[in-house]
Amino acid sequence: MLDSTNDLSSHYNRHVSSRAASSAVPAGMAYSICVSFALPSSSPGTCGYEADMAYIQTNNPSVNNVQIEIASSGSYYDSLAYNKYTVFSPGINGVWQLADYDNDGSPDLIYIQNRNTASGKVELKIASGASNYQTLILQTQTVYDAQINGRWQMIDYDGDGKLDLVYIQNSNTPSNKVEVKVASGASSYKTLTKEVTTVFSIGNDGTWQIVNYDNDGNNDLAYIQNINTSSGYVEVTILSGASNYQTTVQSIPTTFSVEDNGTWQMIDWDGDGYLDLVYIKEQYTAGTVEIHVASGFDESLYY
Repeated sequence: MLDSTNDLSSHYNRHVSSRAASSAVPAGMAYSICVSFALPSSSPGTCGYEADMAYIQTNNPSVNNVQIEIASSGSYYDSLAYNKYTVFSPGINGVWQLADYDNDGSPDLIYIQNRNTASGKVELKIASGASNYQTLILQTQTVYDAQINGRWQMIDYDGDGKLDLVYIQNSNTPSNKVEVKVASGASSYKTLTKEVTTVFSIGNDGTWQIVNYDNDGNNDLAYIQNINTSSGYVEVTILSGASNYQTTVQSIPTTFSVEDNGTWQMIDWDGDGYLDLVYIKEQYTAGTVEIHVASGFDESLYY
């Protein structure tokens, strides 16, 4: 999906890092790069880059509980700053995310169960980082019917200091367009405060993410298309939140060739104020998880 009128080709065409984490590739569920949190108090890790790598192991039959491992950026991801079992039993019926739900500076573990729930609704469970993930601080059903037609993300969408539950529905929509819905944290996730049809056609060829691309305080919608692109490279397309997701503000090929062997994420990895494209490669590596980062900074603007 490319719009040549918004082709800022210097973005995401420079690798700023390629690293292999020290641990072997395990058969688990969720990797993510997180902007540096104050890790739970028992962890000794420091942060050299702006982001640590978290691995939420949710599907290992040899253990009885979900496990969190965090590789510290200060060690170039070669050592674990944190390694704990949580209160959660293994589960593959939803999405796992680390985010600071209770605003205490520690990342909490969020389980968004979007299928096979007792209530028939999407359900939220949150274990606090302050308890080393041993205590649940939230268990609730949400306004959403249980479904598997899109991406779920917990962020403070409306800026009130509470995490909201965003649903980016990218398949089986009435409009045949990608739709964005937001259940507010202020309503305990019982009220939709936003329902909008975007300009994106529905599709399953990549990853969808709410980001603040241009630092204007609006929540933009990013589509990282990593397969079936016209260019043969991974492509990043971003719709502006200011336009209610009707206007493309960026649509470009990146330095990455298309592939589907890991996790893609937009984050300010190097702390320069620009979103970078991070690829956590989990398969077909030399035996360890690899991190590849393409810079979002456009050097051509300064030459």
